[in-house]
Amino acid sequence: MRKLETLIEGKDEPVLVPWAQRDLNWREPSVPDVVKLGWHGTSVGPTIQGVNFRFFPYYLPVGQARPFHIAHNLELVFFMLEGQMEIGVGSNPDELRYFQIGKYDTLFIPNGVGVDYRNTGQTDVRYVMANSRVGEWPKECVYHFPGEEKPFVRKF
Repeated sequence: MRKLETLIEGKDEPVLVPWAQRDLNWREPSVPDVVKLGWHGTSVGPTIQGVNFRFFPYYLPVGQARPFHIAHNLELVFFMLEGQMEIGVGSNPDELRYFQIGKYDTLFIPNGVGVDYRNTGQTDVRYVMANSRVGEWPKECVYHFPGEEKPFVRKF
């Protein structure tokens, strides 16, 4: 098995990553409760990062979801390649507005709000999430797990 490059920084030169050179990046999760049944998804590495944006292809199997999480100073864009997802958007997990998105749909998420999302279709989901910073890059992401009183803070 070849070693995966997980981050490519394209600040001074063009960068091409052919799809055939991308692999599912199944790794130990950096967020503890994500290993629980139902919270399983992964990036399709590598991530490409410029000075002010990041580009992440993702894979979310049938029936899987991601809990509400928020990182300030980011604007996000979800672009669906295949499958169907429901994305909750809001400033906290108790006040979410839900969007149903499918193949080739695009959803912009403004700075100051977080997301949760789930695969609601009959097939695996493949999507691209791009983000750009508003000011400094965030230093943490806060996860809210259902049934847990205290949020989990993931430091970057």
